[in-house]
Amino acid sequence: MSRTKKSWLLQRSEYALYRAVALGARRLSKNGVLRWGDRLGNLARRILGSRDRLAMRNLHETFPEKSDTELRSILDECWRHFGREALLYIRAQDLSFEEIAAQVEFVNAGILEDAVAHGKGVILISAHFGGWEIAGLAVMSLVRNVRTIARPLDNAFLERDLAQIRSRTGAAVLDRKRAAREMMQALSENAVIVLLPDQAVLPREGVLVPFLGRPAWTTPVPAKMAVRRGSTIVFAFCIPHGSEHRLEFGNPILVDQMTGAECEPEALTKRINEVISERIAAQPELWLWMHDRWKGTGTATGESVGVNGE
Repeated sequence: MSRTKKSWLLQRSEYALYRAVALGARRLSKNGVLRWGDRLGNLARRILGSRDRLAMRNLHETFPEKSDTELRSILDECWRHFGREALLYIRAQDLSFEEIAAQVEFVNAGILEDAVAHGKGVILISAHFGGWEIAGLAVMSLVRNVRTIARPLDNAFLERDLAQIRSRTGAAVLDRKRAAREMMQALSENAVIVLLPDQAVLPREGVLVPFLGRPAWTTPVPAKMAVRRGSTIVFAFCIPHGSEHRLEFGNPILVDQMTGAECEPEALTKRINEVISERIAAQPELWLWMHDRWKGTGTATGESVGVNGE
């Protein structure tokens, strides 16, 4: 689905706001970042009322056993969490890999190193959970042949700044609309490809498998690539604690040791979703509930569509 192009004035206004926030974030102490991050998150909750309502509906559908008070508490902390992470990521952009690594505790990093040593490329799976942006920078302090998948921002000024940051860090970013061939080539070069497959895709692009207990259209691309190349799948989740983070690696999947049935795209995608869902359920305040994850299924809140999204 094409996105409506933003006007030049709106893009300039967004960019001016971003620059003001970034300037302030770089001048704050660590404790100041946490305090102002909370305020930024609280402000975003009030400004983005429709997203807040969507998030509450998602939480209600996922955790029907929880009270409104409990869900409201989870979502309020979720907004504050993303406010803090936004400021921490802005500050991290000015740091070297060594400085970033000094602020991140790596847990089971040997799992990633073993996967790289396997020699068939690594598919590193995470989610829009915790400090995923910090995690992307931290991973490059461990292994340098890293590729990430992203779509261009809808703000040309922000996209320009992001391109400069990527150039400085050496990050190779592939446009997800045209990335299939480049990803396969990267795996043949034993690269680490970072993917966040926890967002909705169009029905024609996905398979319908459970996510947090509800059917959700999910990309089968990680599963298909891993099977085709014999690549190891490794999961990584970045957990904030104060102004620092803990990057946990785990759940390696060695597809070349699996049965044919286990390697079927739907079965392997379901397994990937199960790992992500388990992590989110344990700390729901760290996931991006503001995204319409279940759209196109006929079960998303306020949605009445067929299986083909019609």
